[in-house]
Amino acid sequence: MTTPQKPLVFGVYEQAAVGLGGVPSLWTHPEDERLGIDRLPFWQNMTTIAEQANLDVFFFGDVLGLYDIYGGGHESAVEWAVEAPANDPLLYVAALAAQTKNLAYGLTASTTYEHPFAFARRLSTLDHLSEGRIGWNIVTSYLENAARNFGLDGQIKHDDRYDRAEEFLDVVYKLWEGSWADDAIIADKAALRYADGSRVRRIDHEGAVYRVQGPHLTSPTPQRTPFLFQAGWSPRGKAFAAKHAEMVFVGNGDPEAVRTGLIDINTQARALGREENAVQSLSVMRLVVGRTEIEAQEKYDLLQSNYHLEAQLVSYAGDTGIDLSQYADHEPLGSHSEGFASNVRNHGKSATPITAGELRAQFSSVTRGQGTTFVGTPEQVADQIEQRAAYTGTTGFMLTQFISPGSLEDFTTLVVPELIKRGLYREDAPTGTLRSRLRADGSSRLDPGHHAASFRFPAR
Repeated sequence: MTTPQKPLVFGVYEQAAVGLGGVPSLWTHPEDERLGIDRLPFWQNMTTIAEQANLDVFFFGDVLGLYDIYGGGHESAVEWAVEAPANDPLLYVAALAAQTKNLAYGLTASTTYEHPFAFARRLSTLDHLSEGRIGWNIVTSYLENAARNFGLDGQIKHDDRYDRAEEFLDVVYKLWEGSWADDAIIADKAALRYADGSRVRRIDHEGAVYRVQGPHLTSPTPQRTPFLFQAGWSPRGKAFAAKHAEMVFVGNGDPEAVRTGLIDINTQARALGREENAVQSLSVMRLVVGRTEIEAQEKYDLLQSNYHLEAQLVSYAGDTGIDLSQYADHEPLGSHSEGFASNVRNHGKSATPITAGELRAQFSSVTRGQGTTFVGTPEQVADQIEQRAAYTGTTGFMLTQFISPGSLEDFTTLVVPELIKRGLYREDAPTGTLRSRLRADGSSRLDPGHHAASFRFPAR
């Protein structure tokens, strides 16, 4: 067991949806305020709480389709609001960054359905407006409905999506890092010159999927390339993270799997010439905290009474392709489809396949047996955070709320003071760009060994 990094990095996970991913039915809890997602005050309140508590990042997940596997259609997903309705988080970030000074934002966007030229422009604009407080969570998408929404007959195969993502990344790196030289901007009114035209170039990318001429339409931003998050945990996903990610989002609740997985990713990154420990990590954390154990248990019981199994099975079906509405309890499950198959708990330790009834039993609890929920008093929760960080080597934690904004309020008012006592939480407000806060050398630019650095257009 190692000593955890001090202080740890902390963020909060959100979605512009009524049913938050993970445990989507808890919008029915009497204290939850997620029915307000369509109005800015809901988000302004949460980001104000996060900023006042000196959290590092406010992170938006996203989906581009409905969970339409369960029951053979989208009706259950809509009725339970499972990650639906799903508004565009980029527009929220534009508004929220303007009303916060230090809080950084992570934004999920898909390389499968975005176009790299337009996407690079939008992210550069956000990086300018936020003064460098923007990160991008790179995803390839997994929902069948999303594929059909974008004109495909079905989902592109897993590895093919990663191949497409590799080319997408090359295009945006060329635009962000290599289209405008570091000395391109002159901004001299007297000389009547905004920029040196010879120091702005086309990228002339021609690949298997994209043809993009350039130049990039946006001038160099504080970070150039936004800070890069990624969440893939399959073998291909880990290799992709080793090449591209600066921080991985870890949903696995098995401490040993997290520890070995992070070592694997950074070993691969070093083999690619990147800095030691170039890929940091945020592990999923849910919490139920009370001033006493009795209060914590009462909060847990209220969560459980507002947790609904059917909504969870809708989510599971979308993630894995397995529709439990078609299975009796005694029937063994079929093989997993694509989606989050690599992140689904491995039930294959014995030769007997798990039955639908066994899976329903696992999902009968609001914690779903996943090992990512910490329950207890502030001291007990802080103990669990410290122990998990020490064992796994995670850089920090991403709070996924049970109750919005109640879980965030409990964390900031009850747990944060205890973490501060232990030196595990920053007392001062984070400043500068998102990357400069998280890099050991304080640089706002990607590390020199990163793949994107090969596209740079240095000053003369």
